[in-house]
Amino acid sequence: MAEHYLATAGNAVSSTCFIFPNRRSIAFFKKRFAESALAMGLGPMVVPQMVTVSDFLTKCSGLVPSDRIGQLIDLYSCYKKHYAKAETLDEFIYWGDVILSDFNDIDKYLIDPKAIFANIADLKALKDSYEYLSDTQREAILRFVDRFNESDARVSDNLMKGCGRDTKSSFREIWDILLNIYEDFNALLRSRGEAYEGMISRSVAERARAEGVDAMLSKAWPHSGRFVFVGLNALNECERTLMKKMRDAGRAEFCWDYSGEMVRNPLNKSSFFMSRNVQDFPQAFEMDLEGLKIPEIEVISVPSSVGQTKLIPSVVKDERCAV
Repeated sequence: MAEHYLATAGNAVSSTCFIFPNRRSIAFFKKRFAESALAMGLGPMVVPQMVTVSDFLTKCSGLVPSDRIGQLIDLYSCYKKHYAKAETLDEFIYWGDVILSDFNDIDKYLIDPKAIFANIADLKALKDSYEYLSDTQREAILRFVDRFNESDARVSDNLMKGCGRDTKSSFREIWDILLNIYEDFNALLRSRGEAYEGMISRSVAERARAEGVDAMLSKAWPHSGRFVFVGLNALNECERTLMKKMRDAGRAEFCWDYSGEMVRNPLNKSSFFMSRNVQDFPQAFEMDLEGLKIPEIEVISVPSSVGQTKLIPSVVKDERCAV
């Protein structure tokens, strides 16, 4: 991939922004990029921007990520405001962490909070609210709701394990105020220009839908005219929405690690998401058709960690071991 962009753009590749899933992949790409530029005899150049998808979304949003501890304290203040029976902060930590995780998922997958936090006692309202879901998704939610309509107290005990709550009614009381907590929590963070990860992703996706991507990208990335998404896999709805808008605006290209028999195998779970990605966001150029070879793995049985340590020198010296 480094050779392709250096060959087609030369020094102009400096105006390209490469977006990776994590910092480790950036480190490997930087090394390959430098080696390729040297081998091709290219002169000094400005290295193109290379960022993680998380950092890319954060810069596009204009918001500042808040730390987890600060989020929990802010969430607790919103929780106390709406729940008279609120426990102490120490007791709330576990429960609050669960709520934060749920808020993240709701935002990353662009779920309507008013629909998901509907009153669970109103089953008919739930059925009406979830018509946009697939049959499988709707059945999963309705099964969850049905469990709260059963009289078996063991259901409640299992669901509330670790949360410090023993009854279904307690859960319903909390559930009924989650929308208010969600809205107040978001408003509080936004008033300070802060956000949690899902909130950042949702903000960017909604702006891309409402305003388009050109103005947003020009403001956040003034020195980058082309964006290349590299090696992503399981995309959430916010990422997918933004990438579609950038694709349609001609601002993005996509490189997928989808070559080789091992990755294309339908029994390989990684190919489940990847096949859809390749279909929705076609590869920018033809990559190595051979891809990675199927690895040869030798399993050596060692009864203890001390035995493993003693065996390592002989394995390293073995020419068959690729070290």
